[in-house]
Amino acid sequence: MSQPPRDHGDTTQSARIPPVATPHWGAQTGSAFTICATTTTIHASAESVLDTLLDTARYPEWNNFVPRVTIDATTTRPDNEPATATAGRLRENTTFTEHIDMFGHGKPSGLVRMRLLMTTLRGLEDNRKGFRVVWLGKGYPDWALRSERVHEIFEGESEGEVVYDVFETFSGPLAVLVKVFVGRALVKRFGQWNRELKGFVEKRDGGIGSGFVGI
Repeated sequence: MSQPPRDHGDTTQSARIPPVATPHWGAQTGSAFTICATTTTIHASAESVLDTLLDTARYPEWNNFVPRVTIDATTTRPDNEPATATAGRLRENTTFTEHIDMFGHGKPSGLVRMRLLMTTLRGLEDNRKGFRVVWLGKGYPDWALRSERVHEIFEGESEGEVVYDVFETFSGPLAVLVKVFVGRALVKRFGQWNRELKGFVEKRDGGIGSGFVGI
């Protein structure tokens, strides 16, 4: 992923940047652009951050940008897992809807929603130790708007810390409208997402990382 330089400090850097290639759609041109929030250092294990990201049932406890998520009723689970073990939890091939508060106050209006498909949960393919999670936008026909959000969680430079980065690339004719009407707000909300995720995980875990275990 090509993105702004990292300092691996505790300060999240959020920005709108030229389009970053994504796993599903690849390189995008024309009106495409990317919103990113990077270099969020979290004093916790990669597994703990990943668990928080996937456990949407607890989003109301920390996530004021997306305080509510509903999972498509048609999403299936492994035969050996009870329903209570998967309630609100994302996994590969899960279709879900984000109920968004573009003001970041934790009060979704019901009007702003984003339908997504989780396509990927795997280890990183480079020399970093961590995870990649990919959500593919499904709210509009692909010819009109294509969006893909990539989360990366990997070991930081210091023991007991990980770095969490997220970016989303938008392309297609409607990408221009997204940029004009909510582009600046998305930059703020992505940064807010990272900071709130960091605060929640560190408070819950006591700010102590336990190293990388893997999947």
